Amino acid sequence: MGSPLQPSITIAEVLPHNVNNNNNNSPESKEPSPTPPGFMRSQSTLVGHYSDEKTPKNSIEVGSPAAKSCEESNSQPETAETGKLASWRGTLVLLVTGGAMFMDNVFMTSTNISLAAIQGEFDVESSGLQWMISAYTLSFGGCLLLSGVMSDRFGRKPMLLVGLIWLSIWTLAIGFGSSFIEIAVFRGLQGMGAALTIPSAVGIISSYFTGQDRTRALGLYAASGAVGFTGGLVLGGLLSSSLGWRYIFRLSVIVSALLGVLGYIVLPRSRAKVNANSRMDYFGATLSTAGLIILAFVVSGGGVYGWGSPFIIVLLVLAISLLVAFVVWESKINNPIMPLSLWKIHNFPSLWIIGFTANGSFAATLYYTVLMAQQVDNLSPLETAIRFIPSGVLGFVITLMTTRAIESVDGKHILITGLVISVLAPIPSCLLTGQSSNFWVNVLPTIFISVTAISIGYITASTFMLLSAPMHVKSLCGGMINTAYQIGGGVSLAICSAVVQAVDIDRGHDVAQQYTTGLWCTAGISGVGLIVAVFFLKSDKSVTTRGEEEKTDVQTEVLKNDINMA
Repeated sequence: MGSPLQPSITIAEVLPHNVNNNNNNSPESKEPSPTPPGFMRSQSTLVGHYSDEKTPKNSIEVGSPAAKSCEESNSQPETAETGKLASWRGTLVLLVTGGAMFMDNVFMTSTNISLAAIQGEFDVESSGLQWMISAYTLSFGGCLLLSGVMSDRFGRKPMLLVGLIWLSIWTLAIGFGSSFIEIAVFRGLQGMGAALTIPSAVGIISSYFTGQDRTRALGLYAASGAVGFTGGLVLGGLLSSSLGWRYIFRLSVIVSALLGVLGYIVLPRSRAKVNANSRMDYFGATLSTAGLIILAFVVSGGGVYGWGSPFIIVLLVLAISLLVAFVVWESKINNPIMPLSLWKIHNFPSLWIIGFTANGSFAATLYYTVLMAQQVDNLSPLETAIRFIPSGVLGFVITLMTTRAIESVDGKHILITGLVISVLAPIPSCLLTGQSSNFWVNVLPTIFISVTAISIGYITASTFMLLSAPMHVKSLCGGMINTAYQIGGGVSLAICSAVVQAVDIDRGHDVAQQYTTGLWCTAGISGVGLIVAVFFLKSDKSVTTRGEEEKTDVQTEVLKNDINMA
């Protein structure tokens, strides 16, 4: 899911109710209307108004196997079962789908809060402790795109239930793990289950609810992520301080299992869309996920085992080989999980890097500030959790404010603002940790600033991505930006851990200095994203010159894409 404050969904692309007929010849329909310089909001939610003329038309070429696959899928419409949000069943459907997002965020923040307890039990060095987070986010991100394809192929309801079952099994296994290596591996397997639930949940909401109910349901679904962020803090702090960190997972599995049972009863049936001419890209997903995990291990373990160690060298060569093989494989097959032509789309590479660095910086900041609160400021897990709760509320408010701002302000400027804030976030903790062991002085300002930055960056980057992408690949691009968020968290943590190992741990520096170094690294990671945003991200101001007729055609395509991809 990702990072605690960002639900791993794309912005819903829905046609406003007054654009239902392309043949509307009334004068009002032909008269151009002014468009704000940044993004524009339809009467239900954010939509893109045009396909950028700079986008290569062969990004996914008409007549290509990928395009034919989409056409075949679109030519077999499914009569979807629909319902009302204000009904008992509608409420329960939203409870199950929102519950999946809630649990994803609970598993992120509750684990962060319990890191100090886990480190104490298994006597793990700081450089290795990050695998409790990285294993989850890397497997989550690596499987996210494939799970979306599987949901469409085998049906949304079956895949959501399989995801909840898988999630429950490995959640319970973590609670009874006997070594740190075991529970780190189980966390990776747990992340695969979470990846199966998110695309299916979004698809169920988008197909079961219609009109304003759909918009409201997606909004409540997104809000469940913020609730899970706060709930995970409280649960992790309370249980780590009383029964022990293992009960976070032993008790959480009850909730995920109940969601699975309830989902089996109330979720609408979904017919699988089987295309006999296409195959699932399991091999590509395996290559990319394995390559990223091994590379993250090499980055974080190089300082521990020595960069000249044969063990590290072999793994580095293996990781690079797997990732190169992934690129070659994706260029050769007809149904790639990540079409390489996506990287030719206007602004796509820049936005992917920005998403990677923005969430990577936030994930590492959360990791180090939680440890700093418990091991430098000597707070218990419960005390830490209670003090972090306002940050969840702040993130929710900033997200709503940013959603309004992007209606009238250039998205590039908003992104740059968020990244500048992200670069500045570590400064309070880094400058004041050596002078004070007071949470309100050396931790709270940093986490508040960091939450503000990621709340601005997430919604803006996602919206910018959807506006920059051609209509027929918007959903795929939305999935790719969420993959960047997840993978960025794991890789960035590994980079910070490697620097801390080389600069502080090997030299015997205390934990306060170690965490300060890690936080300075997060500023550097955000700085990379800031440079990309300033010099490579292009403003899409040409939207202001588009006429109403062209916008209507594009909005109609958005609606078709939304219905078929859902």
